[in-house]
Amino acid sequence: MARSWDVIVVGAGPGGSTAAYDLATAGAEVLLVDRAEFPRDKPCGGGVLISAVNLLPYSLDAVTEQTIASFRVRYKRSWEFEHHYHEPLAIMTQRSRLDAFMVERAVEVGAEFRDGSPVRGIEGTSLSLANGDNHRADAVIAADGANGIVRRALGLPRLRGAVALEGNADRSRQTAGERWSDAVGLELGSMPGGYGWVFPKGDHCNVGLGGFPAVAPTLRDELSKYAGCESFDGGSLTELRGHHLPLRDPDSALVSGQTAFVGDAAGLVDPLSGEGIGNAIRSGQLAADAARDLIAGESTDFSSYQSAIEAEIEPELRVARQLQALFHQSPWPYVQLLRRSDRFWTAFCRIVRGESTYTSFQSRLGPAKALVDVAAGFAERRGRRTAAWQDGS
Repeated sequence: MARSWDVIVVGAGPGGSTAAYDLATAGAEVLLVDRAEFPRDKPCGGGVLISAVNLLPYSLDAVTEQTIASFRVRYKRSWEFEHHYHEPLAIMTQRSRLDAFMVERAVEVGAEFRDGSPVRGIEGTSLSLANGDNHRADAVIAADGANGIVRRALGLPRLRGAVALEGNADRSRQTAGERWSDAVGLELGSMPGGYGWVFPKGDHCNVGLGGFPAVAPTLRDELSKYAGCESFDGGSLTELRGHHLPLRDPDSALVSGQTAFVGDAAGLVDPLSGEGIGNAIRSGQLAADAARDLIAGESTDFSSYQSAIEAEIEPELRVARQLQALFHQSPWPYVQLLRRSDRFWTAFCRIVRGESTYTSFQSRLGPAKALVDVAAGFAERRGRRTAAWQDGS
């Protein structure tokens, strides 16, 4: 079977479903395809920041298992402190539920969804699926994750990034689960280039950690140690999964002619927090805006999308890269600021809620910004050398 569409979206995660939703709402004929059969799970802690929730035109209450307003922070697996905010900071969900729910919203407004449909071939904006069907479109939005088939088919280089490992602790079998009813746990200072986390869900806690690629061989042992530090039995964690967190270099490809990359496929994970759902949703929205112009004949490619990402998201990623490099070079003072400074904690919460940004935080540094730029540049170069950041070896 062969059919033509206005837009084909490859990958039905938050970025792809958001793009499909926006385009279908605007009246476009949209095909959304994913290689997995839904509902499907995906390696991910399942935390969605309020800044990301607020981007959506519909509520996520139906798939929310916990609403979080507190962070419990541990430093180098020793002492800890807790902060509470007066407004929600994040919701906890499971990707199997979240992604299926977002696909349903796109289908409700007119998108056609084909799950269990791996893409086997790509030529321009024409795609062939594993079942033999062929589809063409005026535009393709690639939301197929880190190093997905669209990027490979176009001959684009592999995205660098961090690595992570996570598992689940059953609340009914591990008494430590009772401690995690209303707070997210963060463990700072132990993992080069990353951190550990405890994300509470309805019947379990997701426990994980991540960092520079060089730490990959140690992740299993480190996860067990960290779980034990939080009073979980590391040996009984279930559904252990490792994953790659793609991070964009400032000059890496966002578009290729009539194809645009969104979310993880564009490497838009926040390098400081490791969070990717917010930028996936926002990039999906921006790609849908550009696709509408393209199919209306008002543009010939996705260059407006590239410009939008470089104006809105890339400045945030740049500051996040700097903060990440500075923090991991010397975490102690930043943990102390988070622990003792109400202003610093409030600034952190405002960013998490989308009421402020990394760039606005940086602008408040005044003349000290130049010193931060120099220090961050040094820290980034040092981090790349000592952690084998660039090639993952």
